[in-house]
Amino acid sequence: MTGLPFKLLGPHEIEIAGKRHRFYVVHNRDSSTVWLDGRTYHLPQTHNTGSGHASSSGSGEVTALMPGKLLRLEVAVGDTVSEKQPVAIMESMKMESALYASKAGRVSEIRCEPGQVLDMGQVVMVIT
Repeated sequence: MTGLPFKLLGPHEIEIAGKRHRFYVVHNRDSSTVWLDGRTYHLPQTHNTGSGHASSSGSGEVTALMPGKLLRLEVAVGDTVSEKQPVAIMESMKMESALYASKAGRVSEIRCEPGQVLDMGQVVMVIT
């Protein structure tokens, strides 16, 4: 297998096979989320640490995957949610993307409101 030629141009820009791409990465305890050219990729951690933390790995924080505007919230404080349930919709570069519950539980806090511009990694809500 041959590698794909790439060059890191800056903190959020990479050149792959001669073409420039914007990207953002958010690392969580048990996964990483990559936003590349309007698409979001969820990459689970592949190694097993054996530390026993797997069952408590979900922090309960739902964070913005990329910089953009929060369009709407799909839940309210006090709502019960299931893991991977869509809880908010964001817009970035004219593309909409959903934010998902990091674990099952109850929405205990909402820190942002629709229309607000968010930074990548900013906490939108907390699930306990």
